[in-house]
Formats: sequence, structure tokens, C-alpha cells
Amino acid sequence: MIDKAPQLGILYPHDARMSHGQASLAALQQVIAMFIGCITPALIFIAAVELDTATQNYLISMSLFTAGLGTFLQARRFGWIGSGLLSVNGTSFAYLDLLLRAGSEGGLALASGMALAAVPLQFILAFFLPSLRRILSPLVSGIVVLLIGLTLIPVAGYYITYGLDSGQTWSQNLILAAPVAVVLILTQTLGKPLLKVAGPLLAIGLGYLIAASMGLLSWPENASKAYLIVPQPLYAGLAFKWELLLPFGIIYLVSSIEAIGDLTATANLSGIKTTGDDFWKRLRGGIFSDAITTTFACMISVFPTATFSQNNGVIQLTGVGARQVGYYIAAILIITGLLPQTGLLFSMMPKPVLGGATLVLFGLIAGAGFRMINQEKIGNREVLILSVSLGMAFGIPTQVAFVDSLPSVLAGILSSSVATGGLTAVFLSLIFANIKSENTKIYRV
Repeated sequence: MIDKAPQLGILYPHDARMSHGQASLAALQQVIAMFIGCITPALIFIAAVELDTATQNYLISMSLFTAGLGTFLQARRFGWIGSGLLSVNGTSFAYLDLLLRAGSEGGLALASGMALAAVPLQFILAFFLPSLRRILSPLVSGIVVLLIGLTLIPVAGYYITYGLDSGQTWSQNLILAAPVAVVLILTQTLGKPLLKVAGPLLAIGLGYLIAASMGLLSWPENASKAYLIVPQPLYAGLAFKWELLLPFGIIYLVSSIEAIGDLTATANLSGIKTTGDDFWKRLRGGIFSDAITTTFACMISVFPTATFSQNNGVIQLTGVGARQVGYYIAAILIITGLLPQTGLLFSMMPKPVLGGATLVLFGLIAGAGFRMINQEKIGNREVLILSVSLGMAFGIPTQVAFVDSLPSVLAGILSSSVATGGLTAVFLSLIFANIKSENTKIYRV
């Protein structure tokens, strides 16, 4: 099924009906493509912030549960809510840097509280989508995505070297991390569609096998005996800091722009026109769906969700764009999230295994940023915006003493590389948009 699609084109457009067996197989392919990416933000947060075992399991399981809810809302399309497309949702990497920062200052309560406080911006943005695309060009969006990847790569390095200061040997870490990274790289470069889709899951699976052979895996003895993990309102409580509000708002802005691109690609691959009023209503419904799912997620102490672009690749490979498949994906994710064994299994993952996988995944995010930047012709003005944005992103936030001496709100912005670089890119783009100048030389990034 997956290898024939590129020649056959669209086999099942957005409103096509499929048999239960066909829809289940297509849903499983989509889940395989997004599963590791969906739970990785929770895994990294768990590794960075001290959480008890029950909270770790809850965070992982509910990340899958909310992804299922978001996927269902997108496919079902209730009035203004949802795009009516096979758009798969999951916990977004875009927020991870800020979530880690909030977590280090106030735990899960501050991380979910700040994400909830900023989410009204996403509801407002849904009404201004055409203007939003004019303000945030591919250059600006690409710079932000590039910064997200670059700021997360050191996190992967930290987990690859985790435990070396407490007696763990570098050879043990390398044995765990290197095969995971190699398998992930090979699956993305061999050109086989099925391998690309299943690559992250295969790489993590190999890491588990190696860890088990080394005696590094053990099922927790104090594991909960509950049969289900259910959503709990305000599980960790909520906290708030004014200085983090604008940085979170910037990421919601960028996430909404990315959603426009993802939903446009999904519509195109599913046989829907990407022009006209109905299309813009679909986009608005998609942004509303993301905002509603994120609101629910934060209310149960989980992280923001967003559309997953990698699942458009699965649609292209399989030729299946039927939104009916979204219901099956939602069911798989919700059921998997309700099972306590899911959280227990992935909370056992050795840190170097997680580091090996995220080293490649975060690099791919940075690469996606370069690809977005290169959608435009890169002339002198664009190179200047890129250069100054990167300079500000890594020049100011690294000066900790200077940032700490600033007023708290300003320090909250300038301590984040993504927020600093993103705001610089927006500011310079708005200035240069009103200045007519000739780009005499064209570069390619």
C-alpha cells in the first residue's frame, strides 16, 4: 500500500469512505509516523524537571490522549471548529524550549499555566489569517523554526552524556546513543518510504533492545495498579509569570503560521482546492481546533498541541487523505493514552537512547527551518535579516549577567534565543518592507 501511492496519486480523497480494515491500516501508518515525536517533549521535560513516577506516567499518557482529541476535532469539523481534514495533532516541539525554562522555574504548574495564559492569542489569530501570512513571511517563520532546532540540539547532547559525572562510563552512553542515531539517519536516507515513516520507532526500539541486553531496563516495582489513567483537571495546578507571557505568545504566533502551511498541504494532498472562502474557513477551523485542544491539554497539566507536518508525507506516500482515517487515529491515540502501561514503558527509556534520537530529530527541525527560509529568493536584505536575527538570538541570551540586570518582562524575552531572534526577524522585516531596495546578488542557503 505505502510503496504504490506515489504512482497512483490520491486513492481516497478527504470525504471518501473506506472499509474498517483499510482505515485501520492507514491509521496505524499515521500513528507510527507521529508516535515518538508526540511523546518526546514529555520525555525531555521529565528528564529535566523532577517529577514523581505517577506524574511522569500521567504526562506521557495524556500527551497521547490530547493528540487523539485534537486529531478527532480536526477531522470531524464541528461548525467553526476543525478543518475537516486528515490533520494529525500532537505535542509540539516548538514550545519545548520555553516549557523547559518554565519547568525549571516553577515545575509542571508554571509550564502548563503559561501555555494556558497565552493560548487566547491563538483564538484571536484565527480571525486574521491572511494578514498573518503577510506579516510572517517564510523567511521569518523559517528563522524561528531554525532557532527552535538549534536551541534544542544541546539538550540532545546533554542526554547523550547523561550520568558521566556520577560514574557512568562514556562507552556505555555511546553504545546506547550511537546505534539509535545511526538507524534514524539510515532510515531517512535510504529512500524507502516505509522506513522513513517507521524510522523513529525502529530507532527507539533498537535502543530499548540494547539497554535490555545491558541490564538497564526494569519495570518499576511501585507501579500503579490502576487499570486506566484518566484526565484530571488541574492535575499539577497552575502558575503564572508575566515575563514569560510574550515569549509564549511568539511561539503561538509561529505555530499558527506553521499550521496554515500544514493544513494547506493536507488539503492539497486530499484533493481539496486551496483557494476560496471555504478553504479559509477550513484554515480558521484548524487554528480554532488547535487552540481548543491546547486549552484542554493545559487544563489537565499537559502541553500545547499542533498539526504534525510529517503526517502529510504519509498521505503523499499512501494516497489516503480520507478524514475518516482521523477517527481511527484518534481512537488509537486515546486508547493508548488511557493505558497506564504506555507511560510506564516510555518513562523507563535510558537518557542516552533519548539523546541519540533527539540529536537527529532536532537537527531535522533546524533543517526544516533552512528549507522554509529558502522558499524565497535570498538577497542582501534577507541575508541581513537572517544574520542579525541569529546574532541577537545567540549574542544576547548568553550574557546571563546582563539579562538578569534587566526589568523582569524584558529579561523574560531576551533570555530566550527563540523569542529574541524571532522578534528581531519580525521587526527587521517590517522595516525593510517599507524600504525599496534592489537585491543585486542572489544567494542560496
